[in-house]
Amino acid sequence: MESLEGKFGKHGGTVPIVSTAEIQDRVSGASEKDIVHSGLAYTMERSARQIMCTVMKTAAYVNAIEKVFKVYNEAG
Repeated sequence: MESLEGKFGKHGGTVPIVSTAEIQDRVSGASEKDIVHSGLAYTMERSARQIMCTVMKTAAYVNAIEKVFKVYNEAG
């Protein structure tokens, strides 16, 4: 505010700055609800990725065991 007054104020006078409701909403920051929802979304996404990774590893393991079984079964 002081820098605005120095730059645009008439002879060192004050510069009235009136903020709108939209600016106040942006300046006020995130609410507690926004922070909780953001944290929950992050946690759920991370958990889903870990589950998918585990599922892929399990599927690859089962596939490998089936291939080994098939080879032994065909070999007699």
